[in-house]
Amino acid sequence: MLFCIVSVSGNSTGSTSFPPDSSRKSDNWAYSILNIIPQKAKPGTVVKVAVVDDGFLLTHKALKNFVFTNEKEIPGNFQDDDNNGFVDDVHGWDISDADADVTVPKGRENFLFHGTYISGIITSVFQKCYGSEAANYLKIIPVKVLSDNAKNTYLSDGYKGLKYAIDMGSDIICCAWSGGTIGHDEEMMISDAIRKGIIIVGSSGNLMTEKADLPSSFPGVFCVAAVDSTLKKMKQSNYGMRIDISAPGVAVYGPYSVADNAFTYDDGTSPAAALITGCLAILKVLNPQASSSEILDAIRNTASPIDNINLTYCGKLGAGIPDMAKAEEYLSDPDFKFTSFNSLRPEGKIFYNKKLSPQSWEIHPSGAYKGIHIYSDSPVYKGTVKLYSGDSAVYSGAVGSISKGHYIPGSRFNIKLPSKSQIPKYLEFSYYMETIDSSMLYCSGIQNLENDNGVITDNSGEETYANNTSCKWQITAPPKKRIQIEFENIDTQPNVDFIWIFDGNSTLQENVIAKFSGNLKPPVITSSKNQVLIWFITDATAVGKGWKLKYHFVD
Repeated sequence: MLFCIVSVSGNSTGSTSFPPDSSRKSDNWAYSILNIIPQKAKPGTVVKVAVVDDGFLLTHKALKNFVFTNEKEIPGNFQDDDNNGFVDDVHGWDISDADADVTVPKGRENFLFHGTYISGIITSVFQKCYGSEAANYLKIIPVKVLSDNAKNTYLSDGYKGLKYAIDMGSDIICCAWSGGTIGHDEEMMISDAIRKGIIIVGSSGNLMTEKADLPSSFPGVFCVAAVDSTLKKMKQSNYGMRIDISAPGVAVYGPYSVADNAFTYDDGTSPAAALITGCLAILKVLNPQASSSEILDAIRNTASPIDNINLTYCGKLGAGIPDMAKAEEYLSDPDFKFTSFNSLRPEGKIFYNKKLSPQSWEIHPSGAYKGIHIYSDSPVYKGTVKLYSGDSAVYSGAVGSISKGHYIPGSRFNIKLPSKSQIPKYLEFSYYMETIDSSMLYCSGIQNLENDNGVITDNSGEETYANNTSCKWQITAPPKKRIQIEFENIDTQPNVDFIWIFDGNSTLQENVIAKFSGNLKPPVITSSKNQVLIWFITDATAVGKGWKLKYHFVD
């Protein structure tokens, strides 16, 4: 079995509590931007959402009516009535302390607030759709995976809690945390749960890296990144091709554990994951017959693309931001999906219906990409399809032949079908864009310069430079000349992202002339040799606006 260390605080970045009647309560942008449409019809089922987290104030006004009750257990009889291995787990279970008390211990309300906060965001999203009836159709299963006496917020029992949530028959599981490694047993557990139709939502993490953290990075887990109120990637949020969707992660309003009527604002990919969990719960109740893949398709294939305002992260923030009005229509109207295609979406599905759909589709997301991976989900169809990269035809053949995928280089594509008489009533394609390695987005390798003067920059322009960059410029002057360097501006992560300057043509320590970082303009420097090597290197965390320098040869 796995022993892992998982951090809650790594996916939240601090909070401030205040009473619910505070004027700050009006700042509910994170909920309104989801475009949730209230439903008048009563749902036909109850959705069970497990929250695996640190602790829960079950009496909080945002939670008390939503708490799951295990009807198979008789409260307080000190017996395991349902034979699941847990005595009196009427309202969830405390994995870490091995008891049925999932509540926040007195005196630790400011420490163990995360589970209450996450749960309340989920219920708030659900209420936006189902109003005063919401508590009748959503039940939160609280799973506590941090000991009452814990000295830090690392969830060492996170995956044990995930197993409990699966075994309790949860429809959706929210893992608003990240970290650790997954062993074989955990892989089998999660894979089996996904196969059974359980939706697991994970937050991508707050390490600013182009890599989602576990468990969100595990195949099949719905991976969530975070954006701010301008829909730009939240600075701390992880990103990458593994992201499925993005959601608000800055100043998200939710309940706080210090009192039954206390609320807070917090930042991170944790609240983003909670918002998405609430959205999925809405869709699950809206159409109980829909499969998990259909529910996930509904939110992904109707999302509003945000790549045009996140050019540095094109294709690395998932399908975009949820548009719940469209997602709800997607599930309630069988014909909607045939007319809802958005050519700017960097990933998704294309559905064809002979009576409703066009004969061709153009895919051209904002920004630049390596290419597209496209799959036919109609492998038995014997007809043909034509694929174009820009204006160039790159494939013409059987639809069934691309059931295992076809890769096309480029950033702009077309799919064209033959005349309607030659195709069936229904077809389906899936696609996703392959992104460009951001470490090579603005510069890469080494450039050789021999002009007697010039300008060198990090090449990011108005954007911030990229993480994990390693770029070099070799300047060579005539033998009796030297090279003078003057910075016009500099803005890099202080003491982390450096512009190194070396005499000669190697990065040996004895050749170092200077290294600069931060935002203070460096002094003018002159080489002692006729060659200078400039090396710009960044790490995987914060980034800045970059730098610009000019050089010229001197005697």
